[in-house]
Amino acid sequence: MSNPLIRRGRIALAGLGLALAAALPAQAAPIPIDAFTSGGGNVSVFDAAAGTGGWVGSLEGFADPFSGGMPVSLISVVLFSIDNLSDLFVGTFEFTTTDLASTFFGTISGDADDDVLLNGGQFRIDYQVLGGTGIFSAASGFGLGLLDFRPNAMPDNYAEAGVFVLQVPLPGSLALAGLGLAALLASGARPARRRQGESIAP
Repeated sequence: MSNPLIRRGRIALAGLGLALAAALPAQAAPIPIDAFTSGGGNVSVFDAAAGTGGWVGSLEGFADPFSGGMPVSLISVVLFSIDNLSDLFVGTFEFTTTDLASTFFGTISGDADDDVLLNGGQFRIDYQVLGGTGIFSAASGFGLGLLDFRPNAMPDNYAEAGVFVLQVPLPGSLALAGLGLAALLASGARPARRRQGESIAP
């Protein structure tokens, strides 16, 4: 005669194990986000001698991975510091959806034309994506961009084109693990059924 407590424990563990087994493939198969981008805005030179500046603009080409590929427009904010001797630069970036609900961010590096802050020219950009929120939650990946800076152009003084290869984790992993926990709680709360003529020892 099996102990009802042991029987309930086995059922609970089976439910938890099934949920966790399903969660592991979900975590191992992130959603890819590939984008060919274009945009424009304005570069601001903070201090040409020190090589500091940034740009703010718009970026098109991304899609919401959870809504059938609906296009999303992004606001790009970049800060950089360039070495005027080597023309190498580093910095940070943050791209935010126009509804401010989602963002992804990271670092940039690359090289630029000689005296680009004074005379204009091109920035060749490597993006490293380190995280995000909303539809880009926990995003990772990289991007390559080419920015053409024309100091006297109006109303926008730069145009940018690039390509990004990102991935975001599937959102179902925690939910599946939660199902296992629910099974554990439900099994513990369910009263044991007695068979006819069967008694439970104290």
